[in-house]
Amino acid sequence: MKESLTKTQSKRKGNTMNAKNAKFQKMDKLFYPKSVAVIGASNKPGSVGNEIMKRLISFKFPGQIYPISLKEKEIEGLACYASVLDIKKNIDLVIIAVPNSVVLNVIDECHSAKISAAVVISAGFKEVGGSGIELENELVRKAKKYEMLIVGPNCLGVINTKSCLNATFAPLNPLAGSIGFASQSGALGSGIINILPQISLGIGQFVSLGNSAVLTAEDFLEYWEQDNNIKLIMLYVESIKNLQNFKKICSRVTKTKPILIIKSGRSSVGAKATASHTGSLAGDDITISAFIASSGVIRELNLRDFISTAQVLSTCSMPQGEKLAIITNAGGPGIISADCAEDEGIQLAVLTDETKIKLKKFLSSQASINNPVDVVASASLEQVTNAAEVLLKASEVDILLVIYLYITKKNDVALTLELERLRKKYPNKAIVAMFMTTADFAENLRQEKKQLNQKDTSLNIPILNYPSDAIHGIKRLIERQKLLNGTKKESLNFTADKKRVADIIANAQMRGITKISTLESLEIFNAYNLPVVKFGSAKTFIQAKKIAKNIGYPVTIKISSDTISHKTDVGGVVTNIKDEKMLKVEWGNLTKRLQEVGIADQINNIVIMEQVKNSQRELVAGIATKENIGKLAMFGIGGIFIETLREVAFSPCPLTPTDADALINSTKAKDLLGNVRGHLPADLKIMKEILIKLSQLVVDFPQIKEVDANPIMISKQGEIFLVDARVII
Repeated sequence: MKESLTKTQSKRKGNTMNAKNAKFQKMDKLFYPKSVAVIGASNKPGSVGNEIMKRLISFKFPGQIYPISLKEKEIEGLACYASVLDIKKNIDLVIIAVPNSVVLNVIDECHSAKISAAVVISAGFKEVGGSGIELENELVRKAKKYEMLIVGPNCLGVINTKSCLNATFAPLNPLAGSIGFASQSGALGSGIINILPQISLGIGQFVSLGNSAVLTAEDFLEYWEQDNNIKLIMLYVESIKNLQNFKKICSRVTKTKPILIIKSGRSSVGAKATASHTGSLAGDDITISAFIASSGVIRELNLRDFISTAQVLSTCSMPQGEKLAIITNAGGPGIISADCAEDEGIQLAVLTDETKIKLKKFLSSQASINNPVDVVASASLEQVTNAAEVLLKASEVDILLVIYLYITKKNDVALTLELERLRKKYPNKAIVAMFMTTADFAENLRQEKKQLNQKDTSLNIPILNYPSDAIHGIKRLIERQKLLNGTKKESLNFTADKKRVADIIANAQMRGITKISTLESLEIFNAYNLPVVKFGSAKTFIQAKKIAKNIGYPVTIKISSDTISHKTDVGGVVTNIKDEKMLKVEWGNLTKRLQEVGIADQINNIVIMEQVKNSQRELVAGIATKENIGKLAMFGIGGIFIETLREVAFSPCPLTPTDADALINSTKAKDLLGNVRGHLPADLKIMKEILIKLSQLVVDFPQIKEVDANPIMISKQGEIFLVDARVII
């Protein structure tokens, strides 16, 4: 066994770790140790120290195991030591499961024994507050002083199925696989480890982060980025300490390996629970969502989607396109799957006549050869397999969903083996399955594979239990494919009158103004070639009349002020002025209204603007600044209901075209850009350009704190116009 461990380490290091730094070399000792000491080992059944010893032995760890205990002479047949200092051999990894009051002394002894990697299972640190905070701070200080890598404290432990290491007190041993899983909740990690064997999904490495006092999720992301044994990364986190660094690392890692995350603490109650659990603040979820989305990470909001997406991404081939075909031996689940696909925006492949003719040759006359293809309940294994192969061969199909219900014949294991064979034969097509069969399926499959002398007894295609889960996983697979295709990001080149913007900002600063007026904000938009409607400014009705005539009626008039941001609140906007006579009346009414509320002296100008005709669609775009985070681009449903509906999304600046596209598609506002009854779709390219230019504006001029383009109006003909602007420095 020791020989096999050495070969595993050598193979891995030769392939993936030639250029790693000293920190990653130390992290090797967390996952590929040759020897493990358990401080706090015990013979007491059910104790943490006893459970860890049992897991190490039952998982057949091939290296040396050293139980450390002041009370015991022997544990699980192994001689005990009173201290790591009594062991006169190298110790790669130490697992610490002692009362928190003695942890610091144990760390001192580990340093004296030249141990550089530790897992602190012990609780009672930052998560309990008070003296626990200082205790954890001292643990961090010692870790830095000794250059020791520490997992935890307050954690479950670590697992590496490749090196047969299970240094946790989780009740079950996991199946071997290629997933790297880091969890800030040890109990949740244990629960997921418990259920994964039920769906034949294996883990490569697991780490319980605990309080992340020394090693954080980002450290393990970077480590797994370089380990070819890990193909997919899963994260459960309750807090992210450094969003900028998290985004930087994830943006790089997701180009080669998918990352799935559940970030809890979205609600106010959840945020409070997070603080009491690990002593960390959950943070502003809108901001966190923006950073997660922009880094290519897939965020799931519940465990069911978390697991189903992991099933699909860990086993599916990456398809070349996104057209889905469905085979089913039962009409109902096929129809439900088709409905779910439409809900998720997934296109069903339109089968060609050639494909239909091929299917007709061997399927029953009762079968439906449209998509979904219903082979009927009495279909034989051969018929289902042949239908799957016909669709996989078809150029119009990129992804195949195979639905199987145990109705007349129990072909679940045999069909799985056939689909795994087809997966190898058609590596450019993705196969997902949805089985509704008996509970013994997973175990029967493992036993069948053992009889066939297959070393890998886990599933090599994803098999899910419900249509919605299968379709959700397929949706994520398509998103992953689009992300990979978008890694060669296009750029948008445009010119801007930066001198004009600089002059406006300098003038405002000289006057001590932070809220730039509507007129000057519109001029800034013009300087960046944004699609602002025609406008001009006036101080008198005579000037206004001339401008309105040049623009053409109908027009809108609105106040421009350094101090008044929400013009509608003070009656400072009049729309749909149809002619000169109406302009004169409304000009007089506006002037009188401003005098009556005592703000006439705060008005710089009156802006006369082109009125967008037949516009019933209003969007918003802008920039917000988050302290210690930076600039975030915003997009969503606008108008006067922006703060009521709150249908907006954010993404860090600057935006690429790919980022802008993702931002547009992340809210229901995207539906307003498409076909709306009686209205033509808007030009998505122009909307993307607006977002990119606004994000570049604040990069070019970091003095700008906020930008608000609300509303952005879409005409009946689909033209996009900016009709208002606000810039704050």
